[in-house]
Amino acid sequence: MPLSFDVQWIHGSADCGHSRDPLLQTHQADETTFIFRQSKCSSFEAPFMYLLIGKTRSLLVDTGAPTATGVLPIRTTVDALLAQHTTGVHELIVGHSHAHGDHAAWDQQFAGRPHTTVIPLRQDRIQAQFAIERWPDGSGRLDLGERLLTVLPLPGHEKLHIAVHDGRTGLLLTGDTLYPGLLVVNDWRPYRASARRLAAFANSHTVSCVLGAHVEMDRSGELFEIGTTFQPNEHPLQLFRADLDRWTNACEDLGERPSQGEHAFTNFVIDVRG
Repeated sequence: MPLSFDVQWIHGSADCGHSRDPLLQTHQADETTFIFRQSKCSSFEAPFMYLLIGKTRSLLVDTGAPTATGVLPIRTTVDALLAQHTTGVHELIVGHSHAHGDHAAWDQQFAGRPHTTVIPLRQDRIQAQFAIERWPDGSGRLDLGERLLTVLPLPGHEKLHIAVHDGRTGLLLTGDTLYPGLLVVNDWRPYRASARRLAAFANSHTVSCVLGAHVEMDRSGELFEIGTTFQPNEHPLQLFRADLDRWTNACEDLGERPSQGEHAFTNFVIDVRG
């Protein structure tokens, strides 16, 4: 069953004082795959988060950004979905695409939750949880029960960055490394090496779609202003194998020492800063 993206994402308001958007939007992409988006009026970052449910355990990728007002209901939302879609003792693993604050702000909500592991933002703990023997050149696995995930180190935007591939659906989660928007590269050499490894992985695995952690451009490919709380006519969240190939080729073509600044391509802009 293919993933469904029949959804109108909340995308902020020209006047957040009158916005009726929920703090957190939930979309069910298939029976056991859920996508969350944080309101832009609560955080201009408006990150996306992902819940992948297996037979015996589930993985939540990211817990959201600090809010301007209110408490992001990520724990209550996840609890309700797991109660509906699981039975018996079911483990929850809370992981992160990477260590930046707009992806881990609400980890504390899961502290003390039964049968729950919140992975600390430390390389050794990430490697141990996902059985990654070599960082960044290796890969790890996480079996959710009839749903096997592959976890690949993906440093460059941030040193603890990972990608998650779902073998059942072909879904590839790429965090802040690849999405329709401004791809900030803080360390070019490992970023380019990450692109090469991800390309090699994709050549031997099915990639049905690529989902990142943000949307920052409109359908014409124009970037929204950083900090905006209103993004009308947004680009779709989902990218595809052709976009992944275009990105990996772009990273290769930019060479070992690209000029700093923005390099525009179809559906993304690479911003080399370090």
